[in-house]
Amino acid sequence: IIYLISKQIEMIDIATPVTYKRYTGNHNGTWEGWLIDTKTIDIKMKDYIPKIKNFYMSGHWVEIGGGVPLVALSARNTIQVICKANNKIFKTTIE
Repeated sequence: IIYLISKQIEMIDIATPVTYKRYTGNHNGTWEGWLIDTKTIDIKMKDYIPKIKNFYMSGHWVEIGGGVPLVALSARNTIQVICKANNKIFKTTIE
């Protein structure tokens, strides 16, 4: 019976501003870490803490703007820094 019922149930997961505020603590539930405007456009956040060895940050609090594309770019930039620090070649491929 459970198998038959599960075929008839549709579930949708929706994130609202309240969801973002609850899980990330972002101001007013924004999905972006920082708002791009004339005051923030040239800000570059530090993605490391000098006194903590091998600590790197990436994500929407490091890059101005937000969303998945900038978070992915932030992670890619962090990997490049780690590769350089370890004398490794950073190479990407597209399949």
